[in-house]
Amino acid sequence: MRSVKRFVDYKITRDPLGELTWRTRCVSGDEEECGAESLVYGSDKPPSDWMAQHTAETGHQRFKRTYEDYALVEPKT
Repeated sequence: MRSVKRFVDYKITRDPLGELTWRTRCVSGDEEECGAESLVYGSDKPPSDWMAQHTAETGHQRFKRTYEDYALVEPKT
């Protein structure tokens, strides 16, 4: 039996029905990271405000920011 393989190009786009989320974690520290984390939010402003407040309270200035979304993978037409 023979098989035919076809290569398909795909496009990847953001799923408009999927939730976007942002969070941030403090990675300041010499020997060990602080590790304090913001909550998960539906926009980037609350985590930015959290970082500013954490810096004001602790003097920590280094953070890891995480953004997540959902993606759709569809054949190109």
